[in-house]
Amino acid sequence: MRFKLSIAALLAVSAGAATASTPQAWAQMDRQVTRACLLASGLKQAKIIADKAGFPDRVPIELRIVEGYNRGNVIDVKLCAYDRRSKRAAIADGVGRLGVYRR
Repeated sequence: MRFKLSIAALLAVSAGAATASTPQAWAQMDRQVTRACLLASGLKQAKIIADKAGFPDRVPIELRIVEGYNRGNVIDVKLCAYDRRSKRAAIADGVGRLGVYRR
């Protein structure tokens, strides 16, 4: 009986992991990261300007570079780190530090 319960539990866990890695699930996660980073940046007309960077599950972080207009209507660049576990975005100034320079 224990063996059957263990097999059932293992199948349930593996089924959940399989659905989490579908292309649709990754696309949904990407949209969620993009939305959170654009909102957290506080920039007007914000957009993602570089390739996306993700890490394995051991380091559940997604990185995005966001560009938009700051309060002074000057183009600004921010680095966004999104924690997939807590579903929160953190922003750091990126001009100069990321190798991105604006006029």
